[in-house]
Amino acid sequence: MTHSILAPSSSARRIQCPGSTLLEAAYPETETTPEAAEGEAAHWAAAEMLSGRLVDIGQIAPNGVVLTQEMVEGADLYYDDVVAELKPYGATPQQGAIEQRVAIPRVHPQSFGTPDYAVWLRLGSLLVYDYKFGHRFVEVYENPQLIEYVAGLLDGLVKQGYDDRNIDVTVKIVQPRAYHRSGPIRAWSFKASDIRAHINIASTAAHEALGPEPRQCVGPECRDCRARHACVTLQRAAMRELDEAGREQPLDLPPAALGLELKMLRDGIRRLEARASGLEEQALAQIKRGASIPGWRVEHGAGRQRWAKPAADVLAVGAMFGLDLAKPTEPITPVQAVAKGLPEQMLTALAETPRGGAALERDDGSKARAIFGRTT
Repeated sequence: MTHSILAPSSSARRIQCPGSTLLEAAYPETETTPEAAEGEAAHWAAAEMLSGRLVDIGQIAPNGVVLTQEMVEGADLYYDDVVAELKPYGATPQQGAIEQRVAIPRVHPQSFGTPDYAVWLRLGSLLVYDYKFGHRFVEVYENPQLIEYVAGLLDGLVKQGYDDRNIDVTVKIVQPRAYHRSGPIRAWSFKASDIRAHINIASTAAHEALGPEPRQCVGPECRDCRARHACVTLQRAAMRELDEAGREQPLDLPPAALGLELKMLRDGIRRLEARASGLEEQALAQIKRGASIPGWRVEHGAGRQRWAKPAADVLAVGAMFGLDLAKPTEPITPVQAVAKGLPEQMLTALAETPRGGAALERDDGSKARAIFGRTT
């Protein structure tokens, strides 16, 4: 698949650091990681389901990856939610746009992207999905990638003079493997006019990114930048954080100083981790090409042993020895059971939701804005 140099998936990074766009272009991905291959296969399985074609465990995706139970269950979860959203309108998933390219001229003439799924429920009501198979939690509220998708999908109506204050938008992120208190499917609903400022910010960043002197700025998005190993700005920031860590500080800090230092340290740790992970990837690549990196070597751990033959053959061989090699029967998850038709009131007697452990989280005000106010 051809990607735009201004891909919506890198919008958050471009807004933080316009200089990352051209710097990343100098370091294209040369090989597909196992995680990326799994994600591609999971997306294919989901797209097949939305297109009306069933998939099953053990089926081989076009990229050669074998579909796992997690991939199939994730596709089921995604498909069931789309069906539930469309049912009141008498529509089917096939009536929406499944991974269709969309131009985003409101951001930049060279910008385009491919929403995983988009459908107009009626004129003035847009529904957009983004399917993510990774484990890292992705926030749906004010998500820059989804905002750019919506900007592209709205372009035709806006050019026709349709008032974006009358367009209702719901965007959803589906993450079957990101275990979060908000659940695997999270939604953000808003009026299309609410994201005008966000689109302007994205457009400003995109034009600066391809301009003569784009700025380079460090921040959380450095973590996923392909050029983080070659970024002088990140290197200098990481060195500053190391120097700061050696400074003497009083033990009993007042609340304001405590919050400020904790914020600085957390931000510093993220920059150091981003810098270290970039250098690790660079060192690994050079060692694989035969270079010697003083103090480092490549070790290959033992992979997890797995069956090389079809399940039926393995079970048949086990039966020859009087052994039952099949897994014990396990119920599906409560959420999947409700999706399949189990009355939700039955969960009161059969299931529980334990309270998660306490965790300290950054408060940037976005949660309060999502609950009480508009986005702009």
